[in-house]
Amino acid sequence: MVVYVKLFSMLPDIYLPSYVGLILLLSMIFSGQAFRINWKNKKNRWVLKSWVYGLLSSASFFILVLMPFDMQS
Repeated sequence: MVVYVKLFSMLPDIYLPSYVGLILLLSMIFSGQAFRINWKNKKNRWVLKSWVYGLLSSASFFILVLMPFDMQS
């Protein structure tokens, strides 16, 4: 808990608007689904596509989890 507080105390007053959370959630859902479909089909350049979709889904997830959102507006 202390590490979490120290890490995010370096970033004061940074809040994402709530509509960005919706965009990130949709991005995570659709890129995760595309990752799964690409993983099953294994067509041409599937490894590169899987990495791109997986990284996009992971980045969206971690931003949703770790960044605070401004719920006032």
